[in-house]
Amino acid sequence: MTIKNIKKEMFKYHDFYGVDLIGISEIEKATTREELENIIENHRRHMEDMLSDANRHLDNLKIRCKLGYN
Repeated sequence: MTIKNIKKEMFKYHDFYGVDLIGISEIEKATTREELENIIENHRRHMEDMLSDANRHLDNLKIRCKLGYN
């Protein structure tokens, strides 16, 4: 796939939650496959961070309620 076509796909993409790739403004400036791959991996790390934050938030609730921690 050409870089031009990859960019088109990336602009159309919405993740599982319906959100555009973060760094979407960087797509137009990118000139290599590596730069485009980095944009995708940055989005992946962002989603992983969000999941980690959500899990930590739930864990704090369990701790406050003294559940599951004997």
